[in-house]
Amino acid sequence: MERMSFSEIKKHIIGIKSYEDFLRDNRKLVNRYLNTVLWFCILTGPAIAAGIYFGVFAEATYFTCLAVSSCMLLLALIHQLLITKWPYSEFAGYYAIVSMELLLMFMVYKHIHIHITWFFIPLLSILFSEPIMFYFSLITNYLAMLISTWLIAPHNASINSDFNTPFEYFKNTMLGYTIETIIMLVGGLTITRILYDYFTVLLTKNKEVSDYAERLNEQMSILFSMTEIYDNVNLIDLKSMKEMSLSDQSYKYHDLDFEKHAHTVMNHKIKKHVSPEHLDAFLEFTNLRTLEKRLTGKRFIYGEFVNVDTGWFRAQYINAESYENGIPYLVVYTVQNINMDKNREEHLIRISLTDELTQLFNRRSLDNDLARYKDEPLEDDFVIASIDINRLKYTNDTFGHDAGDELIQAAAECISSALGTFGKVYRTGGDEFTAVIHSYNISEIDRKIKKAASSWKGNYNNSLALSIGYAAHRDYPGDTIDELKKKADSRMYDEKTKFYQETGLERRRR
Repeated sequence: MERMSFSEIKKHIIGIKSYEDFLRDNRKLVNRYLNTVLWFCILTGPAIAAGIYFGVFAEATYFTCLAVSSCMLLLALIHQLLITKWPYSEFAGYYAIVSMELLLMFMVYKHIHIHITWFFIPLLSILFSEPIMFYFSLITNYLAMLISTWLIAPHNASINSDFNTPFEYFKNTMLGYTIETIIMLVGGLTITRILYDYFTVLLTKNKEVSDYAERLNEQMSILFSMTEIYDNVNLIDLKSMKEMSLSDQSYKYHDLDFEKHAHTVMNHKIKKHVSPEHLDAFLEFTNLRTLEKRLTGKRFIYGEFVNVDTGWFRAQYINAESYENGIPYLVVYTVQNINMDKNREEHLIRISLTDELTQLFNRRSLDNDLARYKDEPLEDDFVIASIDINRLKYTNDTFGHDAGDELIQAAAECISSALGTFGKVYRTGGDEFTAVIHSYNISEIDRKIKKAASSWKGNYNNSLALSIGYAAHRDYPGDTIDELKKKADSRMYDEKTKFYQETGLERRRR
């Protein structure tokens, strides 16, 4: 049978992140060990045969031995198939427990008396560390004892002068089993609770240690390779008040004097190239007089700024060595160009928030922009507009999707040009747009949108018709952003209905 080595178990446990993960992976481990127990149960047959040979089991037969081994072989094989296909299955655990209980029932029925307690099986179930598994084992174990005791009661009562009737034997035996079951229940629950508390604490500590080790390993890797990775690297010794550059490999020390200056030699050179918008923040971040306080208890701190010549860069202080109270005394200072990463990040953000066809903002962008109004009040000039293209479905069905795309792009252009700097436009559906506007003169914006739409002509279409609904905060000061959006949608649908009634046009092609 396949067994896990200690190193595999250690690696397995370290990878666990929560108690639920532990229960799931532990179930796989215990299922494998229970399968090993089932395979060993095959040896029960030969063991009974040896007992028959030496006269220990006088009432058993060699056929019984063959039946026991054959049944256990089949049960072990089925369990092997179960855990191979479903290694985390709870059912496989239940199956193994019932299989061992059936073995004990059969042996008791065949009057094979061995000195093994019925409660060995519930004890095994505690290994799962799941109360439900223990309850199941205890209940089924009790039922197995009940059935097997009832079946052998006539025989045992007849050979035991202490009992006059089978029921008397049954009652006396089950009373003892019941007391033991209650004791087992209390003991099992206690052990299960102890295991739960122990593993919860252990896994929490394990996660903390794992996270710390991961961070430490990351920082150590940076320290060992920083001269190849970073543009500039300085070692700052706050004990001796010395500064040394590791980048130029000259390893020349410069004295630090907080009375004369608050920045390193490197930062005096760098600040000449920092963007004016970022200069104050850069000088505040690189101020050595406050560095100890800001870095105390932390592995590193960093800030991101703009160099007018090379773009974005990251300045970082790494707590290489510190006192017991966490105050650093040996600090590594690094500077790295991250302009390419920033551009890539901005590009990805822009893509994720932009509609591909119209280059307008998309629904995700709208949700992000409106999220702040969950905690902040709406501005007095806040207006939300719901806009829909009329007959887009008809256009797509009649003239094709190129014609439909032309209408969508035209609508985006008309809305954006009319809105100007008064707000933002979002494409939130196939033919749906939402505009967030800041204006007290919404009628003028509405007029511009409709004028632009009415004068538009395209290659596939000769007209563009939009239905627009507005809801202004000043008209409904008590409404939330969601309630204003619903009012805008409702008015837009009213406009759309009115359009089809007045024009007599159909929404879709027949």
